Amino acid sequence: MGDSRGDEHVKAARAYPITAHTTDVRIEQVEVPVPAPGEVLVQITAAGVTPLDHAVATSGPSRAGLLPLTLGGEGAGLVVADPAAYWRAGTRVMFFAGSGGVTADGTMAEFAVVPARNLAEIPVSVSDEVAAAVPIAYLTGLLALRLGAFRPGECVFAPGIGGSVGNATVQLARALGAAAVAGGVGTTAKAEAIRAAPWARDIEVVDLERDRLPDTLGDGFPAGVDLAVDGVGGAVTAQIAAAMAVGGRLILVGCSGGRSTCLPLHEVIERRTTLRGFSLHAASTAESRAAWAEITGLLTAGRISPVIDSIYPLEAVGEALRHLVEDRPVGKVVITGLSSTR
Repeated sequence: MGDSRGDEHVKAARAYPITAHTTDVRIEQVEVPVPAPGEVLVQITAAGVTPLDHAVATSGPSRAGLLPLTLGGEGAGLVVADPAAYWRAGTRVMFFAGSGGVTADGTMAEFAVVPARNLAEIPVSVSDEVAAAVPIAYLTGLLALRLGAFRPGECVFAPGIGGSVGNATVQLARALGAAAVAGGVGTTAKAEAIRAAPWARDIEVVDLERDRLPDTLGDGFPAGVDLAVDGVGGAVTAQIAAAMAVGGRLILVGCSGGRSTCLPLHEVIERRTTLRGFSLHAASTAESRAAWAEITGLLTAGRISPVIDSIYPLEAVGEALRHLVEDRPVGKVVITGLSSTR
């Protein structure tokens, strides 16, 4: 298939302006996008669902000027056309859509354009559904670990391991040689479910509903946390700061649990903790490509295992968004049935 399909119409999940915290997502016919220089046209077979998709669809009047917009910031599919002729048509790829799904049309459609630097070939052993769960979570987790100067033998903590970024971070840290890995969860029920999951082997699960973090880290953390990747924020960040080892690094990647906190500054000062913010959008081309190479290698070797909670068809994207945000499942929610080509 070439790139001459710009006048054809295909399905997409479009978010419309709303006035209340609900969603108005409609499955509509849209034109096939045409890739600009530096972009690749991809036929989508699966798309990951993230909390940002829900935020875009429920942000009301503040986004009215940007909507309607096709949702979706990541996915998997087949290369259709690459103006730079780097990617061969028909190659199975997974991808982070950059501004797609936020300020430009995203991946919950039959076709999407994706920045060329944000694609990686899917290993033969990995399904499209699993591949669609990889890009945002694993790129964020790995690049945050690298920003925090992770070294094998260190002790790593991430909250929110029922969610995709926290889950990816603890799996990556374990695969890369951390001496001890721990993850926090918000409920006792979720803690018990994760402890029983095969992917959580050798990962300490901290129940933040019942316990405070500094008091519950096990013997694997004798001096505290060397490196924390925090995608939760709020009060959890304060608990992490109180659990850091001397010279520890705390990388802030999100604030789904609250945009403000009260840090124990005496702990930060005494432990000489470094706090840094991270944004996946700020990663350089070289950083992204190096991260993709490392992630695909770990996937191929079976050393990381993206966790899928549920799979929905495109027509049920509204229910998929609700399930992700309200039910807070363990693992990734994925949309399939976007394209009939396999």
